[in-house]
Amino acid sequence: MYQVAVYGKGGIGKSTMSANISVSLAEKGLKVMQVGCDPKHDSTRLLLGGRPQTTVLEYVRNVPVGRRRLEDVIETGTSGVLCTEAGGPEPGIGCAGRGILTTFDTLKKLGADKLDTDVRIYDVLGDVVCGGFAVPLRGEYADGIVLVTSGEFMAMYAANNIMKGLANFDTGEPRLIGIILNSRGVEGEEELVRRFAKAAGTEVIAVIPRHRLFSEAEANGHTVREMYPDSEVSVAVDSIAQRIIDVRDGRCRAVSPTPLDDDQMSDLAAGREIRPGNGSAIRTRNGCTGCGRRTSIKDVPIMHSCATYGAVAAYLKIEDVAVVLHGPLSCVYMMDTARAKSVLELFSRGIYKSRPNHNLFCTRMDDSVSIFGGTRLLEDTLRDVVSHGYRDVAVVTTCMPGIIGDDCRTVVDRISMENPSVNIDLVEADGDIAGEYNDGFMMAMDHIVQMIDSDVPKEEGLVNIIATSFFDVHTREHAEGLTRMLSRFGLRENCRLVDETTSESIRGFCRASFDMMLNDTANCRELAAKVKERTGREPFPVPIPVGLYDYEEWITLMGESMGMEDRAAEEIRCIEEEYAAFVSEHAPRFAGKRVIIINKLTHNVDWLIDILKDLGADIVRVGFSPSPRKAGCEPVSRHMDMIVRDYDTDRLNEDMVALDPDLLISDLVKPVSGKCRLARFSKIGVGATPVLEYAEYLENIMRLPQDAGWKEGRKV
Repeated sequence: MYQVAVYGKGGIGKSTMSANISVSLAEKGLKVMQVGCDPKHDSTRLLLGGRPQTTVLEYVRNVPVGRRRLEDVIETGTSGVLCTEAGGPEPGIGCAGRGILTTFDTLKKLGADKLDTDVRIYDVLGDVVCGGFAVPLRGEYADGIVLVTSGEFMAMYAANNIMKGLANFDTGEPRLIGIILNSRGVEGEEELVRRFAKAAGTEVIAVIPRHRLFSEAEANGHTVREMYPDSEVSVAVDSIAQRIIDVRDGRCRAVSPTPLDDDQMSDLAAGREIRPGNGSAIRTRNGCTGCGRRTSIKDVPIMHSCATYGAVAAYLKIEDVAVVLHGPLSCVYMMDTARAKSVLELFSRGIYKSRPNHNLFCTRMDDSVSIFGGTRLLEDTLRDVVSHGYRDVAVVTTCMPGIIGDDCRTVVDRISMENPSVNIDLVEADGDIAGEYNDGFMMAMDHIVQMIDSDVPKEEGLVNIIATSFFDVHTREHAEGLTRMLSRFGLRENCRLVDETTSESIRGFCRASFDMMLNDTANCRELAAKVKERTGREPFPVPIPVGLYDYEEWITLMGESMGMEDRAAEEIRCIEEEYAAFVSEHAPRFAGKRVIIINKLTHNVDWLIDILKDLGADIVRVGFSPSPRKAGCEPVSRHMDMIVRDYDTDRLNEDMVALDPDLLISDLVKPVSGKCRLARFSKIGVGATPVLEYAEYLENIMRLPQDAGWKEGRKV
């Protein structure tokens, strides 16, 4: 079977040409099938007596998979031409290009490829050759391409773009049969189009005159070729059909065009001589040429997780908020599974009081929704969620509604008006269109902080903890350490923004007297700024401390704020004595040891630098190597003079040789050799004591032998 794609600007007459060519081919004894690929679905109308037929997309939308039959979407028209129409979504909804893909896939599954046909004609919209409308250009669909144009500039511009699109689907064989000039009566039209064709390396294979026979035939629901077979128009159409047959049979060849560049198109429009182009012809490829153009994966920023997941993760930290994921079921499965795994682990440790909630709903968008739009699914899902009694709902969009342009705002506003007691947030993260995980998380937090009621009266003895991640205190010991620190001043937690919490807790955020950042990271500072913008409250000047010196500063400021200076001074005296005793006992093991510290996540590691210096270690390098998710974040440290930014593995390899360290402390998996030992970063908790425990861990690491003699039963 020989396949021909007829392309042209919308309204240029390609459907009329396609139908006439199909009849001509059929009259020459060929078995012909015509596939209309224009959302207007009027390609086959003249082959069916002026009657429209059921489109494939309409059929897909209304008929379940198990009940679909090929004969329901294919009709026999004039001269036995088989007719089918792709159709398209409602104007302004969904993706018509995606509809072409679905049409081709459906026809294939229903057995269209097994039909007894000699030629298949694809009638395709060509104003913009997007991914969907470009499908017929692919080698498995189009053996030959025919372009329909007039002498109007935009029609030739569209034809030129189609030639550029053809380059992206180069099969290695010439496929452009030629250009049909469908005359509009413009002065000098034929000469202009022939100049265009010559400059592009092709030719005008037929000139169709502007003739009343077209309107007369169409008024009767027929083609000119059928009603007036001996007319001038029919003679021209027959020449096109014969050209297609000749190319198919090898009596003449198609060409590989050279699309005009912008300067050449300007020359054409201005009537000037067309200057030489840049030589961007479609060239035959011998083997793969793409590999040589690829860059190393090191040059490509990797997105570990999308903005949608970040927004979903933020909302799922609130136990009684329903999250509606507007997207496919696969997305909700991966997101819910990843979260449930981590929360179950914390539940098993006794950190979380309850198992993970599953307040995550999905609109279950599928391939058909990408064509017809998914707003109806979103509306139905929201009504269902509201009927379950949820009073706080978050809608988070995935890639699919962002790409097809679903009007989610209108749906959310309509459901909100119907249910005034229900608060519905809309976060249009659109998968990775809005960015990566942290971007989506912060988009969600913009809405979540609006839940805070700034008029709630304060209650003494309450404190809020602010952080995007609470893994610093996600062991029983760490959580108890935070509780002990606060209780020394008669404080207890009011709200964790945002961790295992409820909407009521967030609304009562302003009951607390203090808002404290859990750690000093870029994300935590950004979240604290959002809280300040909402409430006007300044966060406590020192985050929850880690290490002796931050602890002393925090204790001093807290004592002053609470009028408990004596208690703060006593606490500082006790911890300094404990710290000094520890340093005296353990310094001999660390004295003179050369240490490299690599921090990939831009945490504040002053506590580590401080304890190592106090123990007498020689810190020869502190490298900050931000991960892609932390790109652009600036390190925060008292020891900025020691920090090397943008530290990568190549630099580390050099330093491992040049600096000859005894200990590498890193959150990277890095093999070491010789005398060097590898220690991993860990979440050590808060306060001064956990730092001492981590130093003991480092000491034990340095005691370990480098070889694996224990595996062989040797004494080590």
